[in-house]
Amino acid sequence: MAPFRLVTRKRLILALGAVLIVGISAPQCWAWYQLRAAQKDLASFHPAEARRRLDTCLRVWPQHSTSRLLAARAAREAGDLEDSDEQLRACQRIHSGSTEEIAFEWALLQASGGNVREVETYLQTLADQRPERAFLVWEALAEGYLRTYRTLDAMACLEHWLSSEPENVRALELRGRTFVTGKGVKRGAEDFRRVMELDPTRDDTRLRLTRALLDLGAYEEAVPHLERLAIARPDDPEIPVRLARCLNMLKKGDQARQTLERVLVKQPDHGAALRTLGQFALSDGQPAEAETWLRRASTSLPGDYQTQWLLYESLRQQGKPDAAAQLKVAEQVRERSERLGELQSRKLAEQPLDPALHVELATLLLRSGQTELGLRWLQSALDLDPKFRPAHAALAEHFEREGKKDLAEEHRRRATE
Repeated sequence: MAPFRLVTRKRLILALGAVLIVGISAPQCWAWYQLRAAQKDLASFHPAEARRRLDTCLRVWPQHSTSRLLAARAAREAGDLEDSDEQLRACQRIHSGSTEEIAFEWALLQASGGNVREVETYLQTLADQRPERAFLVWEALAEGYLRTYRTLDAMACLEHWLSSEPENVRALELRGRTFVTGKGVKRGAEDFRRVMELDPTRDDTRLRLTRALLDLGAYEEAVPHLERLAIARPDDPEIPVRLARCLNMLKKGDQARQTLERVLVKQPDHGAALRTLGQFALSDGQPAEAETWLRRASTSLPGDYQTQWLLYESLRQQGKPDAAAQLKVAEQVRERSERLGELQSRKLAEQPLDPALHVELATLLLRSGQTELGLRWLQSALDLDPKFRPAHAALAEHFEREGKKDLAEEHRRRATE
């Protein structure tokens, strides 16, 4: 019996050892698998999927520099610049300083965020020296140029990229966005369509395509894209609003209204849904009902010209005396919107380093209620010229309205130096 017990004990120890080894190694193996899969996701420009996989890696390997670096890249490509910054700082802590790889990612982050002037020469030089990394440079520069409305520079960058990779989905996607920013919606739609042919899983591009199709009046083509997006993104209210517009234009008014009413059950103050219902009511010859919807929409969308003009039209059709005042409001919004469009699609592309244009754009954005973006453009003007008086004057006026008297006084003083 003793030898049998000894053998049994040895087998038990071996079995326990095997379980222990598997228990220790399984998370490591899973993390390696996720890391390799994340690298493939990034290579095919699917940053959201890569981020999910890299989160798994970092739970197992919180000090793994490669995973952190890839997480920074995935966050940047997904548009989460704040998380990208945090991941790069974590990389620096792991290395007790910077490395060549970290410095490269910092430069890409700066470019993508719009701070292109500081890094474009370095990145362009590196793209020439390291062709295998050139696509990362072109992507980040194009993003930054688009963010700062340098559409001519963005287009030149993307055409250079596409000359060597004519069917790169990310380059086509960015070129489509550049066309649309420059008012070339038809050509932008063509690029978005091609991306969908090459990679039907790219829902962000599909959403951009639907916007372009609505602008082009291609409602029937847009419907299947919107129906697919509605399944993939059930919590995005913009999708059913666009679908409702298409359905209405395709003579399915009842279905369109029901679609919008479901949006308002979840979000009673959704401006686009309210505006669209008001537009439907006007089309049906019901200006009083339209006014009800449009007054609510104008509260949510004070800087939207279509909303303000439709509200005026509902008042005019009812013969109400406040129609004239509303027309003035609509005209002011229209003039501001047209100038914004001109600055974004043409002026800044032609003169990207003119601080006066940056201040004008910032002022229009602030008046439209886009405070964060307006302040960013005022800072951009000061980056170009730290002593630019109109930028300081605009900041003084803004901080005065905000009740921040110390900041207002500081910028008022610098505006008069």
